[in-house]
Amino acid sequence: MKVLILTNGEYGDYSFCQEESHYDRVICADRGICHARALGITPDLIVGDFDSGSEEDLTYFESQGIRVLRFKPEKDETDTEIAVQQAIEMGAKEVDIYGGLGSRLDHSLANIHLLYPLLKRGISGRLLNPNNSVSLAMHQCIIKGEKGDLVSLIPFAGDVEGVTTTGLAYALHNATIPIGTSLGISNYLLGQVAEVTMKKGVLIVIKAND
Repeated sequence: MKVLILTNGEYGDYSFCQEESHYDRVICADRGICHARALGITPDLIVGDFDSGSEEDLTYFESQGIRVLRFKPEKDETDTEIAVQQAIEMGAKEVDIYGGLGSRLDHSLANIHLLYPLLKRGISGRLLNPNNSVSLAMHQCIIKGEKGDLVSLIPFAGDVEGVTTTGLAYALHNATIPIGTSLGISNYLLGQVAEVTMKKGVLIVIKAND
């Protein structure tokens, strides 16, 4: 099952967004409802404390019988984390999060960390905005795109060892990417597919548009 989560972040002109038909379920986190309306997407579930989403947008979806889970603002989880938890409970195998990256660096970093519980469960997770696709990788990952697309490999929590790449311009062979360095920044695709394998550790994999 492929689940889409719409949260409140950077969307630009929405050109990076795929059609709703690509997903089996759609969850909106708080102000994600405004972006869902702009995209003509009807969510299956809406969650949040609704400190940022408009009451008019919420009423619009509630009138269609869309399920809403309301939470108090004083809570330990962000609305996006609650949405991720709901996606896991739905049985998601893939989760795309729109708007999880933006001007709030604290939220952006926290949302990258929300990909980790997905990774541990074998669920493919991505954060998407107009300029970036961000995922976490352990053991192996395939990167798809166009020739020349920028790719950065950044340690998530500690050194990443035994890194080997194919299909990237600056190849690594059984290398270590130490945490606290910029070794893996600004590589690029030689074709439409690249592969990264590693023996130990977790990488943040970013495909970026400059």
